[in-house]
Amino acid sequence: MSQTLILLLLAVPLVAAAVSWLARPPVVLYAVAAVAQVVVLALALTLLAQVVGGAEPHAFGHWLALDHLGGVVLLIVATVGLTSSVYSIGYLHHELTERAVRGEELRRYFALLHLFLFTMLLSALAGNLGLLWTAIAGTTIASAPLVDFYGSREPLEAAWKYIVLTTAGSMVALVGYLVLYQAGVHVLGISYDFSFSALSAVAPRLPAAAAVTAFLLVLVGFGAKAGLAPMHTWLPDAHSQAPSPICALLSGVELNCAMLGILRAFALTAPAAGAERLRLALLAFGVLSMLVAVVFLVSQQDFKRLLAYSSIEQMGLVAVGVGTGVPLAVFGAMLQMVNHAFGKSLMFFATGNLLLRFRTRAIGSVTGLVRDMPATAILLVPGVLALAGAPPFNVFVSEFAIVSGAAAAHQLAPALIVAALLVVGFLALVWPFNRMAFGAAPGGAGGHRATVNPMALLPAYLSLTVVVGLGFWVPSPLQALLSGAARTLTP
Repeated sequence: MSQTLILLLLAVPLVAAAVSWLARPPVVLYAVAAVAQVVVLALALTLLAQVVGGAEPHAFGHWLALDHLGGVVLLIVATVGLTSSVYSIGYLHHELTERAVRGEELRRYFALLHLFLFTMLLSALAGNLGLLWTAIAGTTIASAPLVDFYGSREPLEAAWKYIVLTTAGSMVALVGYLVLYQAGVHVLGISYDFSFSALSAVAPRLPAAAAVTAFLLVLVGFGAKAGLAPMHTWLPDAHSQAPSPICALLSGVELNCAMLGILRAFALTAPAAGAERLRLALLAFGVLSMLVAVVFLVSQQDFKRLLAYSSIEQMGLVAVGVGTGVPLAVFGAMLQMVNHAFGKSLMFFATGNLLLRFRTRAIGSVTGLVRDMPATAILLVPGVLALAGAPPFNVFVSEFAIVSGAAAAHQLAPALIVAALLVVGFLALVWPFNRMAFGAAPGGAGGHRATVNPMALLPAYLSLTVVVGLGFWVPSPLQALLSGAARTLTP
C-alpha cells in the first residue's frame, strides 16, 4: 500500500507537467495546477500519518523511503506547493490579462512548475544518497528557466548565476557523498545498498577521517544551495528576478531540500566523526550566514532582495539550532524550517501583489498600502512581523526554542550572538515594510483602492492562518513528526 502511495505521489506532478505542456486553454492549466496539488497534499498527508504512527513507508527496497526527517520536508513541499500553485493562477492570469506573458509562456511556466515540485518531492522521498543528490541537483534544472521566465537581461544573468554556483556546489556535495560511499565500502564491502538504512546501521564503524571529510564537503556544497554564507551570492539575484510564486518555492521549499541533503550527511557521519566537531562547523556556517544577512538587510532598497537576505538569515538559524546539539534547539530548528516556509511564502505572495500593482521592487516607490491595497496590507503587516520573529506568531516560537535551548545548555556565546543578530534583523525587516504599509497613499490621501484577483489572495490568507495558528499551537501530529526528526539529528 505504501509503495503505491509513494509512486502515485511522484507520478501526479509528472502527469500534470505533461498535460500542462500539451494544453492550450489557460483554464485547463489552472485546473490541472490546482487539482494536481490537492491530490499531492492528500497523498502526502496519508504517508505522513503512517510515519507519525511508527511506520516508515518505502518502495523499491529503500530507493524511495520516508522517515521523520524526510517527512518534515515532504510536509513543506506539499503544503507550500499547493499554495504557490494556486497563487500562480491568480498571478499569471493577471500577467496574461496585462499581456506581460503569452499563452505559450503560460504553458511553459506550469509545466516547469510541476517538474520543479516533482524534484522537491523526490528529495523528500529519496531513501538512497545517490538519488537524493540527483533530486536536489535536479531542482536547479527545473527551476532555472523559471528564474528567467520574463526573459530580459537581469533575469537571464540571475538564472545563469544560479545555475553556475548551485551546480558547482552540487559537484562539491557529490564528492562528499562519494567519500561517504567509499567509507561504507570499508565496512560493507565494495558493492552495497547506498541507502540511509544500510549506512545508519554501520555509521559508528565508518572511518572517522572519511566521515569528517564527507560531511564538510556536503556542508559546503549543499550549503551553496541552502543559501548559507559565503556560498549564498546567487540567492538575492534569483529571488529578485523570478516570478513571486517561484520565489516562494525557491525560498520556502528548495532551500529546505538542500538543507535536508546536509542533515542526512550529518546524521550518517556524526557517530563516527564525532558529533561535536560537526556541530561546530554547522554553528560556524550558521552564525556567519546570519551575520552576512543582517549586514545586507539594513541597506536594501529592493523588497524582494530584502526577503532573500532574510532567507539566508533564517537558514543560518536552522544550522545554528542543529549545531547546538541541544534537543530543544534541534526541535526548534525543525519547527523553524516549517515556520520559515509558511512565513516566507506568505510574504512573497503579498509582495507579488505589490509588484502587480506598482510594477517596481523599490521600497521607496511603494507606499500607502493600508489605504490603496487594504486586503494585501492585512497580509503584509502580520506577515513581516511574523517573519521578523515577533510574538505571538510562529517564527517567534521556533526562534525562542533555539535561543533558549542553547542558553539552557550553557551555550551562552552562540545564544547571545544569535539573539543580537535576530534583534537587528527584526528592525531591518519591519522598518521598511512599516513605511510601505502606513505611508501616504500614492498621490496623497486620495489614493484609490486597487483590486486584487481573489486567487492571488486565497493562498496568502491560508498561509497567514497557518502563520498565526502555529504561534499558539503546534498540533500533536506535527509535534511528533518534528520530534522524530530532531531525534535523528541528536545521536
